[in-house]
Amino acid sequence: MIKFLATVIFFSFINLSAQQIKSWQNYTDKKFVNDVTIKESVVWSASNGGAFGFWQDSSYLSLTKSEGIASNLITAVEIDEKNNIWFGTSEGYVNIYNPETGKINTVLQIFKTYKSIKTINDITISGDTAFVSTAFGLVLINTNDFSILDSVLKFGDFSSETPVYNVYIGSTIYVVTQAGLAFKKTGLNNLPAPETWDNVFLQSQLPANSISAITEFNNEVYISSNRGLIKKNNNSWDIVLYNNNEVLDVQVLNGSLYSLQSNSLHKYNGIDEIVYQKENVEFSKFFISDDNSIAIASNLGTIYYSNNSAKILFPNGPKVNSFPSMTVDFEGNLWCGTGDDVNGIGVLKFNGEIWEFLDKNNTPVFKTNSFHRVSSSKNSVYFSNWGYGFVRYRDNAFIQFDADNTDIVGIPVDNDFIVINDVLEDNSGNASILNFWAADKKPLSVLTVDNNWYHYQFASPLSPEIVQTKNLVIDQYNTKWFGVIGLGEVGLYYFNENGTPENLSDDIWGKITTSTGLRDKDINALAIDKFGELIIGTSIGIDVIPEPSNPNSIRNDQYFSMRQQTINAIAVDPINQKWFGTEKGVFLTSSDGSVLLANYTKSNSTLPTDNIKSLTIDEQNGIVYVGTDFGVTAISTLFIKPNKDFSNLYAYPNPITISSATNPIINIDGLVEDSEIKILDISGKLINQFKSIGGRTTTWNCKDFNGRLVASGIYIIVAFDSEINEVGHTKIAVLRK
Repeated sequence: MIKFLATVIFFSFINLSAQQIKSWQNYTDKKFVNDVTIKESVVWSASNGGAFGFWQDSSYLSLTKSEGIASNLITAVEIDEKNNIWFGTSEGYVNIYNPETGKINTVLQIFKTYKSIKTINDITISGDTAFVSTAFGLVLINTNDFSILDSVLKFGDFSSETPVYNVYIGSTIYVVTQAGLAFKKTGLNNLPAPETWDNVFLQSQLPANSISAITEFNNEVYISSNRGLIKKNNNSWDIVLYNNNEVLDVQVLNGSLYSLQSNSLHKYNGIDEIVYQKENVEFSKFFISDDNSIAIASNLGTIYYSNNSAKILFPNGPKVNSFPSMTVDFEGNLWCGTGDDVNGIGVLKFNGEIWEFLDKNNTPVFKTNSFHRVSSSKNSVYFSNWGYGFVRYRDNAFIQFDADNTDIVGIPVDNDFIVINDVLEDNSGNASILNFWAADKKPLSVLTVDNNWYHYQFASPLSPEIVQTKNLVIDQYNTKWFGVIGLGEVGLYYFNENGTPENLSDDIWGKITTSTGLRDKDINALAIDKFGELIIGTSIGIDVIPEPSNPNSIRNDQYFSMRQQTINAIAVDPINQKWFGTEKGVFLTSSDGSVLLANYTKSNSTLPTDNIKSLTIDEQNGIVYVGTDFGVTAISTLFIKPNKDFSNLYAYPNPITISSATNPIINIDGLVEDSEIKILDISGKLINQFKSIGGRTTTWNCKDFNGRLVASGIYIIVAFDSEINEVGHTKIAVLRK
């Protein structure tokens, strides 16, 4: 009975938390396009960041998990006779989008199969049948009711479950597979039966190691391959065009044969002609519409070629899909690092509407693009670089700090190669810089507000060795906390210069290891919460130091629900709830960590993956940003930083129309911390009373104490703080149907 009661309470908290989530939005890079098609001058593209449509007025429609698509990894696109757009994904989902209604249907049968790889490689539609090419065979779907018609897992003498790349329907049904070409025998229509199919094997019959597409041209069969364009001559198959050049795709239109190579599109009708060519790009597929408009899928976007003019199509979005580090600055802008060493391509900025990209080409102060960490303070943003120190952005100006203008010492093998893992400002505005691998054994530096530099070498009880450091936070006492990895005594280290950075004699330092209370030596994330507690994320759960002035007060029993979870990131929202990024999604806990409020995963939310890399929160707008290797997800919540008084108290929508068939919600905005709410009717009668969720906003469900919807009328919302020092009120009109 107790276990059952605990379960009920647990799920009631999850439902309560879900009510505080207003919306989800995915932001992805859609430049890596896998497939394209055109219908009625609209270009549809399938990319690694979702799908998008492009109209001739230069407008875009983006479709990701937040719009109802089952996955952002879209691998195939096709259009049926009813103008529904079909999308296939790498996980095996088939999504059908109706442009008129905006409705999305999802076929789950392929995704739910026991196969280890379920990727949909292509979709071909003929009449009322969609031929879906998958990693294990061919699946036929009815385009009218989206039911499964048949599955073809063996084609003649090919091995069972041979991957199918695509299907071409001409004089017969041709199937391009990993083993070679299969085609339906004349007079046999039982497609799942292996004997229905004839085979043409790679290498022994086809002069190639792989084939990619097939078409019929002038009553002859042409196959694109890694060795060129292959044609059947009597009983043999020979390379007839583009010998030893890989041909990726082939199609026929208006009496001409079109073929796609790595960076060029060719047209052949007795003479080879290059229709379009672009350097430094990788093509994959193409589509030609009846008006000779061409769409080419590439790693730089969809190339749309029409009327002898080309443009590259992709909607505004982040430049990459990998988000190892994020921060929200003092103006509410999101900044993102992109990677270390060779992976970094610069810095991303998002103002809530438009994504911008900064690299060494458009930002001259950048010496390299390897910005792997970002952080912000009251008036500055810091970009930590892998090798060239860091860059500070303040008052619309960038300043580079590296071996040329500082005395910071870099890694042992190259003292000028300075890897910075974090930069944070303390309460005095001094910037603390965490040096990843300082050859001079001074892993922590301080740049004061008057531009003086100090570098700190830790002696006993800290390790005198060269150490590798990561994850810096600063508590309310200006103590710097960071993790030490690699050789020596790894664990959690702390340092405080006692307000006198120039005086080394009064510095305080120490360390906490597994032998002194730390549950695990791997410190993956650190955060200071609203009560000043230090939250420590490890590879096997959460530790807490409730009073950082007493490092020995470490506890590891407070966040029980996070036991054995690999913590990659921690964020604290305005009402002190904890958000944890893990390898199993995002966990949300109560302020003290005792209650698990929610666990958001790719299965129950729009998250593209369960492996979370970074977290940050826009406190002014209540937005939780979740960074992954497949894009960033913005969770819009009611957890917003509270106001200092009730001068801006208001409620919306106003008026509101309610009925028993709806679930009305009144949003109350402009609250102070931990406000109490009273709902009164116009005569002053108390209708309902409740406590806010803690931040600037809360909600009222238009119900009285007994859970009944209120009658039509004017209602007064009175808000006051816990000590009744601040009181505010506003009115709302309710129309009851």
